[in-house]
Amino acid sequence: MDEFALEKMSDRIHYGKTKDYFKEVLSSYHNGNHRSAVVMLWSVAVCDLVYKLQSLIDLYDDASAKSILAEMSKIQQEDQKSAAWELRLIDDIHDKTHLLDSSEYENLRYLQKQRHLSAHPVLNRERELHSPNKETVRSLLRNTLTDVLTKPPFYTQHILKELLMDVAESSEMLSDRAKVKKYVVSRYLERATPSVELSIFRQLWKFVFRLEDENCVKNRLINLHVLEVVAARNKAALADTIKGDVDYYSNIASSETPLQYLTFFISNNPELFPVLSEAARLKVEHCIAEDDIGKVIGWFIKESIMAHGNDLEGWIKNDSPAISPSQFDYIFQISDTEEWQEKFCNIVATYYGVSGSYDQANSRFQVAIPQYIKFFNKAAIKYLAEKIENNSQCHDRNKARHDYVIIKARIDELFGNEFDYTQYHWFSRKLGLAD
Repeated sequence: MDEFALEKMSDRIHYGKTKDYFKEVLSSYHNGNHRSAVVMLWSVAVCDLVYKLQSLIDLYDDASAKSILAEMSKIQQEDQKSAAWELRLIDDIHDKTHLLDSSEYENLRYLQKQRHLSAHPVLNRERELHSPNKETVRSLLRNTLTDVLTKPPFYTQHILKELLMDVAESSEMLSDRAKVKKYVVSRYLERATPSVELSIFRQLWKFVFRLEDENCVKNRLINLHVLEVVAARNKAALADTIKGDVDYYSNIASSETPLQYLTFFISNNPELFPVLSEAARLKVEHCIAEDDIGKVIGWFIKESIMAHGNDLEGWIKNDSPAISPSQFDYIFQISDTEEWQEKFCNIVATYYGVSGSYDQANSRFQVAIPQYIKFFNKAAIKYLAEKIENNSQCHDRNKARHDYVIIKARIDELFGNEFDYTQYHWFSRKLGLAD
């Protein structure tokens, strides 16, 4: 990490006082005063931890923070010249809070040892004072910034409470997934450790997929979006996390909405389905078999995505369900292969082609055809023309002549003048190509 990176990272220090103190550390480091930089760095780290404990008291009336600061004050009063309270402070923070994990704690202990060597007349064999080299000091600066100074003053349980309240109050502003991601990452997750994020994931799982109290129902969608952000940042660890506490993660609601949300989440993280308990998998499978949303998104339990596509076509032909634009967008993005693209075009063509009235055909055309017409290949466009030809609700409606302009444009793009309209009398007649 070069000097510029250290400067940039120091801009993320949480407390203004700490940031000012750290400037003195950097000044010593830049001027080659490595002993002074280490001594001051230890003092800055200790002060910052005290500030964090006080914040926990001020914000949450935290009992552990109160106890640690009370013990610190007691040691200082008994011997004002002793520095024993400094080590006791980081020991207690490590043992009694989640502000420091084991590696961060060991890094601070190493910093304290370097501070001791730098601050006291410790002579080497050549009767020279200890002088840490530039690489050692840079490493100490980097670790202290990462482990302590840039971290926010809350534990996992406190960050979650703050986050949930914040996104609930800001839900109107956080109107799409991109905004949720930007907001949550910059405000909460950017400084959080992976272990903290996985703890947040664990708690959010319960709020989104299990609990059904008033607040959970009201905020389920925004909480799902937050869960998706945390999951995406920790995707490689999710399966092992669930395996490690499978009973907790398999304790899910049986009611419609939480189960729909879980099925949707797993559809975007299919590697998680096999690690759930058999009982939980049965609930998800039931949702896919019986629920309309489940039928749309349940590709991950099928033999293949093409089998899922066939199931969707059969369901549309038999039951003529209402499918929303966002659901069609979801179906489209299941795979980016040409084979799936053609299957998808057949699905939307079938959806339009089984319209049961002029009004339904008008609305289904707008939902299923214009935004996807550019993805139709020769086979799919013929299939669409066939569906139109065989349903008078499609080819006889008043808006068809105007709507079919985009189909004709795609046919021309694909076939030029070689498309045989004689096989599609009603379709070509609506286009004004037949008597």
